[in-house]
Amino acid sequence: MTKLNVPPTKSSALSIGKSLDFAREGFELLDQKRRILVLELMGHLDKARRVQKLADEALAEAFAALKEAQLSSGSALLEKEALAVNVDHGVELSGRRVMGIDIPEVTAPEIEPGVQFGISISNTTSDDVMKTFNKALKLVGDLAEVESAVFRLAIEVKKTQRRVNALEKIFLPQYRETLKYINATLEERDREDMIIMKMIKQRREE
Repeated sequence: MTKLNVPPTKSSALSIGKSLDFAREGFELLDQKRRILVLELMGHLDKARRVQKLADEALAEAFAALKEAQLSSGSALLEKEALAVNVDHGVELSGRRVMGIDIPEVTAPEIEPGVQFGISISNTTSDDVMKTFNKALKLVGDLAEVESAVFRLAIEVKKTQRRVNALEKIFLPQYRETLKYINATLEERDREDMIIMKMIKQRREE
């Protein structure tokens, strides 16, 4: 491991020692942050798998209902009915912070559309289509929320891991090696000074 290019003096030893202590504290904080983010990411991954399954099932049910309505009423009538639907689907966006990371929260409220079709020109299959797609919309919103959270957390975990690795494998060993070199050099100088002082003392006594 290469050491820092600093003069082997007591002031350098003091400065490197302070920097080493600061780097150790930074490493501990970053490692703790990484652990928390990994736990949060694993929780969101589990949730993503559950929501993905529910959303797939809901969409499959919705498209099956749409196919049934097409067979029952015909595509042309369904298109006319769709144009006449007066339902305002809203998506609400908010968020929370985890270790400084903005985690989005997406809410697609499941609303009750009420009666939208005339009895004389439509049948219950059209209502089934609206109900199933309305249910699927909420789950798609949940899926968008959890997948966005997974994406952001994964990026932050990767960034934090790089910083932890840099401190653990480069900066900390470099500072330790430099401090070890400076202390060894200072000790050698002290020994040399002691020898010189003894030699001077002996000459004076002679």
